[in-house]
Amino acid sequence: MNTYDYLLIGGGVIGCSIAYRLAQAGYAVALFDSGTAGKASVAAGGMLGAQNEFERENPLMEIALESRDLFPDLRDELLEESGIDIEFRKAGLLKVAVSVEDRPALMAQHQFLSRKDSSVLWLEPDEVPSAEPKMTAHTAGAIYLEKDNQVKAPLLAHALLQAAVNAGVHVYEHSKVQGLLIENGQAFGVKTELGTFFAERIINAAGAWSSSLLTETGFAPPVTPVKGECVSVKLKNDAPVKTVFAVDGCYIVPKRNNEMLIGATSTPDSFDPSVTAGGIRSLLNRAACLLPILDTGTIERTWSGVRPLAADHLPVIGPHPFIDGLYLCTGHYRNGILLSPITGVLMEKYLSGCPKTAERLAPFSPARFLKIKA
Repeated sequence: MNTYDYLLIGGGVIGCSIAYRLAQAGYAVALFDSGTAGKASVAAGGMLGAQNEFERENPLMEIALESRDLFPDLRDELLEESGIDIEFRKAGLLKVAVSVEDRPALMAQHQFLSRKDSSVLWLEPDEVPSAEPKMTAHTAGAIYLEKDNQVKAPLLAHALLQAAVNAGVHVYEHSKVQGLLIENGQAFGVKTELGTFFAERIINAAGAWSSSLLTETGFAPPVTPVKGECVSVKLKNDAPVKTVFAVDGCYIVPKRNNEMLIGATSTPDSFDPSVTAGGIRSLLNRAACLLPILDTGTIERTWSGVRPLAADHLPVIGPHPFIDGLYLCTGHYRNGILLSPITGVLMEKYLSGCPKTAERLAPFSPARFLKIKA
């Protein structure tokens, strides 16, 4: 059967979450990925930084907080539906000012966040090791975010994919979408390496590759790739438990079995999958300054991933402005893991005609870029 209610392009956590919720709602869904589904998502650190990411008012913050709070129930649901434990860990996050130059901005972020949530704490340099004993005292202070927990990104990607399959989604891996079928301003299918598939609604959730699929539609949102390199270090014992996120962007995320995931470099406009010696050296040097115990570990692996960044740093969610039946869900940048639960829920509600959900998603409409261009 090559006819469905929905065709999803992109098999990362965003695409799989949407497909899963649509299938649960009774729709016939097919999902396409040019490679192995979830490949881009498995490169992520798995941080659920719903507070860490925001320094001022932002239309995404409320949704991010709600999505973070869905993870305990999602963990249980995915374990039942897929048999996969996503390794949800509750230890919190320390956002650290590495130098005195970082301190004023971090203190301002603390003031902003603590007005909304009294659990957000400021720690002076000598207090930081009391929150995480393996941390150095040679910082300029930190924010402790006890609710910004973490999951293991590859397991979340695999669990969402398996849950989608078990819910009835037809997944076509290694099947690149070669083009959209459009007639009289209406999308009605896609051309793939496996043939032609049809649906009344198509959702482009191809992340950093999403804009390349829209060149013939008259509009493509400004979503560009940002390459990030990562390295993991295995410690023998006494591993830290809290995620550490430096103001300069370096992060260390403790996983099970004493694996410390360290990321990420940032190279705009690059799909190059290579991992550079300079990039890894920079990460290791910055990480070890915060957690000196990392110098005793062994390097397990290195890898890179590509994150989709919209020009205004907000996701792009909603209908294509010119083509009926075509929807976009991309631009989640480094928050794809965090936002995956709520994105699936909201997209299903929106596509089913919920006006309140449409109002919530309005700030992320692709059409906002038409106004900027004008």
